[in-house]
Amino acid sequence: MISIGDLPSAPAGRSGWPWEDEVSDETPGRSDFLLPTISVITPSFNQGRYLEQTIRSVLLQRYPNLEYIVIDGGSTDESVEIIEKYAPWISYRVSEKDRGQSHAINKGFAKAGGKIMCWLNSDDYYPPGTLLTAGKLLADGSGNFALAGHCLKVYQDGSSVLLEGRYEGRRRLFEFWKGYQMHQPAIFWRREAFEKAGGLDEKLHLIMDFDLWARISRHCDFVNVDRVLACCNYHDEAKTGDDYRRYHADLRRHATSYWGSILNPEFWRLWYSMTDHFTIQPGIKRLKSVLRKHLKGK
Repeated sequence: MISIGDLPSAPAGRSGWPWEDEVSDETPGRSDFLLPTISVITPSFNQGRYLEQTIRSVLLQRYPNLEYIVIDGGSTDESVEIIEKYAPWISYRVSEKDRGQSHAINKGFAKAGGKIMCWLNSDDYYPPGTLLTAGKLLADGSGNFALAGHCLKVYQDGSSVLLEGRYEGRRRLFEFWKGYQMHQPAIFWRREAFEKAGGLDEKLHLIMDFDLWARISRHCDFVNVDRVLACCNYHDEAKTGDDYRRYHADLRRHATSYWGSILNPEFWRLWYSMTDHFTIQPGIKRLKSVLRKHLKGK
């Protein structure tokens, strides 16, 4: 296991986790060395501002069986220098042009050998104890094949908001307009689930995570973990830096592709629910607003 003394010194002015050591309440015991290997994939492209925090948060997990893979898309900022700085502790790394984030993550999965899999973007980070929690809950013989935890949304001023993570069934997953609570960096799954579901759809650039959860949910449920398993830095350059507007628009655009045959009554139940949420109810509110203004004008 890697300790703070093994790694390069933190940059000047940085304090707290993962720049300084912090031991989780859950520390590995002797039996934990038998836990399955976890493969963590980090896709990276010009996120040098956050990348070192990401890397250190993975390496300092004290998880006894870690495979860490960093796939950089040919960054032109300080990212490659940071990756090389931590190269002795990274299982596999590459920096070369790719076809986007989904392709980079798939490249990492192709190199991964762990029984448990996940990806952590280069502007997100794990709090202490995340990998040990995932390893224990998804261990061989546990009967669990995927899990979802909470995520902490961290703003640039240091404030944060808890994003509760929860899986409530495949049908509820498709009703994203009622509240989408599957937060990608706080989700882990076993290799068996991944092999049945397949890799990321490289045609998708925003909702490739939702698409994977939808395919995994055909074969197994996600166990809910009442714990913060990841932190995401919220900034303008992030794909979701528009407060998820483009992400939700993409969900809406692709929604019907997940609902099965149009001959199935469930398809039309979902269609009506989505139409009611996005069209009917907003239309009624607009009509009421117009009528109120009209009546006030009399």
